[in-house]
This record gives sequence, structure tokens and C-alpha cells, in this order.
Amino acid sequence: MATTEEASKEMVVETTKPQDGPQGKITVKEMSRDEHHLATLGYKQVFIRSFGLFENWAATFTTMNFAFYLGGPTYGPFLSWLTAWFNWAGWLTIIPGLAQGNTNFFVSMLMIVYPDSTVITKGWFGWCLTTINILLAVIPNCISQFTVRHMLRATAYSTTLLMAFYLIWFPIAASRRNGFQPGSIMTTFYNGINEGVDSNGNTIVQAGDSYCWIIGILFGAWEFYGYDASVHLSEETHSASSVVAKGMWTGSFATWLLSIPALLLIIFCMQDFLGIVNGSYPNNWAEYLVQLVGPKGAVAILAFTWLDGLLATGVCLLSAQRITYAIARDGILPFSKVFSRVTKDHHLPVNAALLIAFLSIAINAAVIGSTVAFSAITAAATIGTNLSYLFPIVARQTTGRKIFKPAKWNLGIWSLPISIISVLYIMFLFVVLMLPQLYPVNAETLNYAPVVIGGIFVIALGGWFMPFGLGGRYWFTGPKRTISEAEVLVARIKGDGDS
Repeated sequence: MATTEEASKEMVVETTKPQDGPQGKITVKEMSRDEHHLATLGYKQVFIRSFGLFENWAATFTTMNFAFYLGGPTYGPFLSWLTAWFNWAGWLTIIPGLAQGNTNFFVSMLMIVYPDSTVITKGWFGWCLTTINILLAVIPNCISQFTVRHMLRATAYSTTLLMAFYLIWFPIAASRRNGFQPGSIMTTFYNGINEGVDSNGNTIVQAGDSYCWIIGILFGAWEFYGYDASVHLSEETHSASSVVAKGMWTGSFATWLLSIPALLLIIFCMQDFLGIVNGSYPNNWAEYLVQLVGPKGAVAILAFTWLDGLLATGVCLLSAQRITYAIARDGILPFSKVFSRVTKDHHLPVNAALLIAFLSIAINAAVIGSTVAFSAITAAATIGTNLSYLFPIVARQTTGRKIFKPAKWNLGIWSLPISIISVLYIMFLFVVLMLPQLYPVNAETLNYAPVVIGGIFVIALGGWFMPFGLGGRYWFTGPKRTISEAEVLVARIKGDGDS
């Protein structure tokens, strides 16, 4: 890996050939194509480009830039402001949600090993484990590009290895126990939303099967987001104009490709469905594993799953860190100057990473022992990120339709129909995530996602419309340029010959 000094020499080479620009004489700079493309967006190269397609795919400048550009001078600032806040809030809540879910794997493992322990079920104990998870995840993001790159690779390797375990071990284990589920399992429907019972102990059906099926979409929605992570690493990726788009597509396709056979395998190797649903572990996956591979096998898989989740938390924190840096660079966050700083040696936004870690730990402290609060955070992460995608998608096909310049690798004629499908999906998802997930609805089962999302709206809109010149509408004109148009105008692109 090149050092910072070597990378700088590769990316920016000052010549002694002055040219007259709009503001006088400007030194001509030689830029790589990636650096020049970034400069046309108004940003000077800060991060070291050391990632290729593999690292970018494994992660799978922020979407606010697209919203601003596509919204034009009239709507651009407001759209980019909303996009920034929702994207940042979404990724911020992903970290505590993911860390808490990962802690559930670890606590379930401990409950199998120490079934009589009462300490491991305490809320404070879970919070301590979650805090350790977050702190471990932040470390590689604060050291160097070397540790970040290998964290991304390790995540891809561990997930693939975990899938291999399932594909090989589960069928063998099922054949040695009670066998496989019959084909009729694919047409079996279970409605577990209704928890209310009458005086005779009979379930009171308040939500029908159709409603249950719609709520079931949450399973995919909670798992299938974050595909914009590739974009957040674009400034550190070689040949970003094509690699980033390919990273998003290949990452999404790989998720689908791995999930379908994994889900079918899990369904047909399942032993006792009702036993799994009514399991006593924080994560039902633990009960599934105990039934299928036994306590020792379950402990081994849960330990490996926790390690995989730890790496995944680090990758998500990487994206949240880069988003925090980007919107701080554009002056949106309070104390933006602090959180937009990068380290001198490795050009990493360490302050941004520490902010995300601190807020994630604080959020988890607020949801100790509360399943309802945890569900609200998870929903907020899904809604926040997806809404931030909605703004630039709509702007792309409306106000920005004539000014949009497709990248090297683009959708072509499929842009409009895919945009329509995406908008409908996000709107549908927004409604579903606001609906009650359990009945009867009370303080313990209420879906608090609308409260969380309402809070984000209040912060975003309040920050924009704040009076006395304090609101963003008075001073935020869009992403800030860190390189002048004149410098871009006279720049030479490597390999194109002299100007």
C-alpha cells in the first residue's frame, strides 16, 4: 500500500507551467481521471484511493450531492438538506441496531453454555456487550486504509464461509435427526401477529393473514438496505465512475444469490417450528440451531455469527463515518469543522467515527431491555435510508431529467422504469414500517417508528426553517466546493497529453 506522501504524488503533480485563469495565474495540476471527476463535483481529493471492485462490493461522497445537482438552483439546497439528514439518521441508527442484534447472538450463546446464569439476561450486561461491539468495530476505521481494506475483505470471506457451513452442515444434521420438512412447508402460513386471548384462552384474531403477509415484508426490508455503501467509498475507489455502480449492483445481486438458497435450506432443515417461535433465547436462531445441530454446534455457529456481525458492524460504521464526514464538510452538522477533519498520516475522519460510536452507545443505553424501542430503531434505520434514496430518484426523473449526465456504467433506457418501481417500493415500505407489528396494540406492542421518524422530520425541517438567520434556508446553498472551478478548468488529466 502506498504511503500518504506517495499517494499524493501519484494523484496531484504541480507543474511549473502557469496559465491565466479567471482569477489570475493558476498552477496547472495533473490529476487522475478519478480525481478530476471528483473535482468537477467541487471537491478536492482528500482520501487515499486504495479500494477496488472487491472492497467496494464488500461494503455495499453522499446522496445529498445528487439531490442538490438534480434539484437545480431552486430545489437543490432543500432536497440535499433533507437527503443529508435522513441518510445520516438512517445510517446512525443502523449501527446500534446491528450491534444490539449481534449482542443477541452472543447472549444466546452464553445462555446455552450457562443456562442457570441470571446475570447474562440483565439489560446492563447486554448494553456492556453492545458497547464493546461498537468499540471493536470503530478501531479498524481509525487506524489506516490497510485495516479498513482488510476489514472489508474479511467481512466478505466470513459471510461466504458461514454460508458454506450452512450448506454442508445443515443437511447432514437434519438427515441424522428428524429428517427434512415436506414440500407442503412452502404453502404453510403462520400468523403470529395476534397475541391477545379471550377468557377461554383462545386467540383473538385482530389481524388477518393478508395483513400478516404485508408485515412479513419487513423481514426483507430490515435486511436489504445499505446498498449505497458503495457510493460512500467512491472517493477512495479506483475507477469510481464505473466500479461504484458495479459495486452496488453486484453487492445487491450477491445478497439475493446467497439468501435464496440459504432460506430454502433453513426452511427444509427446520425441526420444530413452534418450538423455535416460542423459544426462550433473545434470538430465535439459537433455538433453531440447538434443535438442528445440538448445543455444542449451536455455540460454535453463534460464536462465528457474532464475529461475522462484528465485522459487519465495522463496515456499516465505515459508511456512517464517511457520511458524517461528508455532511460535516458541507457544514450541515453542528461543530462541522471538528467532524470534517482527517488525520494527517492516513487521511481518515477519526472524529466522525468517534461521534458515530458515541451516539450509537448512547442510543443503545436508551433501549436497554426494550424490544419495542429496538424495533423502532431498526425501523428508523430502514425508513431513513430509503427516504434519502427517494429524494434524488424523484429529482432525477423530474427537475434533473434534462441536466443529468449518466456515468460510464449506467441504466440506459431502464432508468425511468426502474426509478418508478423504486419510488413505489419506497413509498409502500414507508407505510408498512409505520403499521403495528403485534396485536392488541398497547404500550408494549405499539410501533414507535412514527415517533422516531417524526423526530427526524422535526430536526431536519426545524433546522431548515429556523428564524433569525439561523436556519439552513438562510445560509445553506448546497455542498461546499473545496476546489475552485478555475483549478478544474486548467487541470490536466493523466494520459491525455499536455494541454
